[in-house]
Amino acid sequence: MKLFRNQRNKLLKNKKIGNYLAYAVGEIILVVIGILIAVSLNNWNENRKEQKKLFNIYNIIKDDLTNDLQEIDKIQRFYKSVDPLFTKILNDSVRRIDYMLNPQYTYLTIGFPEITFNKRGYDQLVTYNTDSFQDSLPTHIIEFYTERLREIQIDDELRANDFKENYSHYKNNYEWWSDLISMRSSKEFVEYALNDPDYKNRIASVYFVAYKVFLPELTVFKKRAERILEEIEKRKK
Repeated sequence: MKLFRNQRNKLLKNKKIGNYLAYAVGEIILVVIGILIAVSLNNWNENRKEQKKLFNIYNIIKDDLTNDLQEIDKIQRFYKSVDPLFTKILNDSVRRIDYMLNPQYTYLTIGFPEITFNKRGYDQLVTYNTDSFQDSLPTHIIEFYTERLREIQIDDELRANDFKENYSHYKNNYEWWSDLISMRSSKEFVEYALNDPDYKNRIASVYFVAYKVFLPELTVFKKRAERILEEIEKRKK
């Protein structure tokens, strides 16, 4: 009988230990689950904050591009308005009276519309951790700005160099320069423009840089910017 009692006590003891171990394991599992839930909630909250930050940057880029497109439209309208003037000079069909009636003929080689692109959103996006989300749009935007602004800057420098060279050439070589920059009519300049091949060459250079180089780059910028704006709108839905 004593042997059976010892065996029974031993089984009860083992059962208590088993119950304790099961309880301890259950507690550990609950703690681990709690930690995993807390980590998940924290990650969700951080991702939500990052997403809000990214959307704020998108809104700035949207405003930047909208303003840039408006400036591009103005420049395109300007060049469209003076295109017939360039064409008449290059085709030798401009007349003396044209210079007298339309001052724009006089300043085609020493003036051009400037443009400055807004880069607030781009600058913020460059410093933003684009790996936070599985979204290719931030990378596409950075590539767009890097490529397009570089190309336009090169072409814009060509326009500026033409302007500087013409400005310096006229100032240093012609007595009618003071009349020209004072917005006074100058018969001497008109004679130069009508009869000296140098002027037509300068007009041809300005025309080539503006219409064959600069404006096509603006068109590319405009089309790609419009696609980016469409993608930003999709992200908001």
